[in-house]
Amino acid sequence: MKTRISLLTILSVMLICLSGCSNKKEFEEFSFTYSMESVDNYKMVVTFDSNQNYKLEEYNYFFDNAANKRDPKISEGKLTDKEFEEIQKLLSKSKLFEMEDSYGFDKEYNRDLGDIMYQVSFSTKDKDKFISIRTTENQQFSSGFISLIGYINTFINSHKKEVAN
Repeated sequence: MKTRISLLTILSVMLICLSGCSNKKEFEEFSFTYSMESVDNYKMVVTFDSNQNYKLEEYNYFFDNAANKRDPKISEGKLTDKEFEEIQKLLSKSKLFEMEDSYGFDKEYNRDLGDIMYQVSFSTKDKDKFISIRTTENQQFSSGFISLIGYINTFINSHKKEVAN
C-alpha cells in the first residue's frame, strides 16, 4: 500500500513538474504581435518578446494622407516583471496554437472603411502561428483569447500616452 502511495506521489510530482517545465520552455524564446487596423484609416500594433521588450506603433493613415506625409508614432520600452508575467500567463491560457488561421474570411460581406481587421502573430522557438480576424457577427472565441486581447487593449491605453514622434 505504501509503495502505491509513494509511486502515485512521485508520478504526480513528475506530471506537475513536466507541465510547469513545458510552459516555461514555450516562453524561453517568443515574439508576439497584435495589430488592429481600420484599412486606410488607422492601425495600432503592439509587440512583446521574451526579453521583456514591448513596442507600440500607431499609424493614422487618414490624417497622414490629408497632410500628405507619413507620421507614425512609435514607442519602445521594457515590460515590468508583473506585466511580463501577466503576458506569459495570458498567452498560455489563450491556446493560440489551437486556434484557426483565419476568422471571418469564409464569406464575402459588404464591407465599409470602418471595419476592423485584427492580426495576431505568435512565434516560439519551435512553432509559429499567424491568425487573421475580420469581424463578423456570431464569432466566438475562447475566454483565454478574449482575456489576452482585453489585457493588450488595456496595455495599449495605459502606454499610448508614452508614444512619441
